[in-house]
Amino acid sequence: MRLGSIIVGLACLAESRLAAADRFGDVNGGAWLHYELSGVHDVDRRMTEAKSSELVLAGVRLHGFIGNARVGLHLGLDLAAGSTLRAGGFAYDVALLPLGVAVRLGTTSVIALGTGIGASGAIGTLDDAVTLPVEATAELGGGRIRVLARARASFVAGAPGRQDGAPTTRLADELDATLGLRIGHHYESFGFPSGNGYFVGASYRELMGARFAGLVIGYSIDLATPRER
Repeated sequence: MRLGSIIVGLACLAESRLAAADRFGDVNGGAWLHYELSGVHDVDRRMTEAKSSELVLAGVRLHGFIGNARVGLHLGLDLAAGSTLRAGGFAYDVALLPLGVAVRLGTTSVIALGTGIGASGAIGTLDDAVTLPVEATAELGGGRIRVLARARASFVAGAPGRQDGAPTTRLADELDATLGLRIGHHYESFGFPSGNGYFVGASYRELMGARFAGLVIGYSIDLATPRER
């Protein structure tokens, strides 16, 4: 019920804003692409006996939005694969987020909320499961310095052992978050604001009753239409 209400609310709000944008001919949009590598370690030492106290994932995140000058429809795709180091089991974490709302701030800054469906698991250490994620993303800053933030709460289906696995909350089964800082470049080619650069930050997860913390590094690109037409 909680997830269903969120999905319906996001869809209704996004559709209403897109209809307004189309009616007045004020269509704007933008996108951002992340290549990233993250590694986390079980800081509670609760997963050591299961030989999955480290998790390393490499992947890509592609998100975008379209709407009017302030609010638009957001959608995203997250793909990551890697391994649990000690057990050496193949690990993956993927999500498709077709329903969401984005609020544009300034030229390329944006705050977005999306939901959809995903899947994750690791051979021998983490049961395969379907996930129903709700993800919040913030891309802030249009100059050389840009703040990259993401937080995701997931509901798990198909793996009873992974349910209620977030120690700090009972509102979701698993949590995943990153906070990074990008140092790079900003361009205004042909009136389209864009930027790119390398970033480094902190990564955090909660699953199967344990807390994981570590680092994330990567490269990101962002592009948007001119704010006002």
